[in-house]
Amino acid sequence: MCLGERRKYFVKKEPHILVLIESSRESGRQLISGIADYARHFGPWRFHWEISGLLSIENSREFLQSFDGVLARDIAQIEPLLNSRVPVVAFCYSQRQRAGMGWVNINDVALSQVAVDHFLERGFRHFAFCGLEDAVWSQCRETGFRKAVKKAGCTSVYAFNMRDTDEGIERLGQWLLSLPWPVAIMAANDEVALKVTRACRAVKLRIPEECAVVGVDNDPVVCGMSFPPLSSVSVQQYQSGYEAAALLDKMMRGVEPKEMQIMAQVDGLVVRQSSDVFSVEDLAVCKALRFIHQHVDRPILVDEVAQAAGLYRRGLERRFHKYLGSTILEVCREARTSHIAKVLRESRWSLEEIAYQCGFSQSSHMTRFFTSVRGETPSAYRKRMSAH
Repeated sequence: MCLGERRKYFVKKEPHILVLIESSRESGRQLISGIADYARHFGPWRFHWEISGLLSIENSREFLQSFDGVLARDIAQIEPLLNSRVPVVAFCYSQRQRAGMGWVNINDVALSQVAVDHFLERGFRHFAFCGLEDAVWSQCRETGFRKAVKKAGCTSVYAFNMRDTDEGIERLGQWLLSLPWPVAIMAANDEVALKVTRACRAVKLRIPEECAVVGVDNDPVVCGMSFPPLSSVSVQQYQSGYEAAALLDKMMRGVEPKEMQIMAQVDGLVVRQSSDVFSVEDLAVCKALRFIHQHVDRPILVDEVAQAAGLYRRGLERRFHKYLGSTILEVCREARTSHIAKVLRESRWSLEEIAYQCGFSQSSHMTRFFTSVRGETPSAYRKRMSAH
């Protein structure tokens, strides 16, 4: 075998990939980063990237068939992709899942649960959802929010759906004024949430005291444009992009994947000023809650909480039962456990390091404490969250 023949034998075909993902949003940029890193690790791949997320060329079958695979937001024209017989993985937001294509989706119930848990911790009892008409992903998110609220023991969810994000704020403002205050509002995404904060200001509703607002996607540009800055649920879009590229790689190589759907993992809630409030009518309970959440990294005594609230322990216990339906100790334990869970999700520290930072003398003490509240060990929780 001559040198030229050996070189030909070892050269791997470089897949040509069409990428239909816009870069104007943080979520899109994170997806692209994950895709690019997978190609760098297991490629190389050659990309044709449509920055707008849409095809700017005539969608001829011949053009599409010049690619080995496609990665697309499903706002792109799905039908030409289906008809092209080229392997496709779509990040589904506006479409329903189609057979023969790979799909990346978000667990809207899990995503909404993060927002609802935050609202409940802050004492809210009235919930509302603001979304977009005729957007399948927004409808799914509203359904997830309603399920999460119902799971918490509440039944009523007020809802408002805009025609699009360019709609004027008059109708939205009227809806906001009709709600019972204080109200916790989850928006379908950060852009919708930005519209809500603007409408609140237009009708002179105070954020977060009267309307607490949480968006989705945690786009730092959009969240920073809001006044006050916007709290938002963060989704692991980078990991979604990486796993979508891995799925497409299997499809291009003719390997039948065990599962054609990827579920994007929810990172958690990034709390900013738009929801950073304790919504309880009783001032002493608000002071107590603020003290508890300011000291989640150490054990605190019930008497310390009562002193911070300016009441005797027995009197504060009665108010906690009246307004929160829990004891002071239960609220302290849940707040501390939520803090540990956040560190487990967001850091790579060992259990020993986390235990030390969270005020435990030994990791075994933290394990017993966490398990008694959550019903699973810190290790099992971290493994379960990393597997989503």
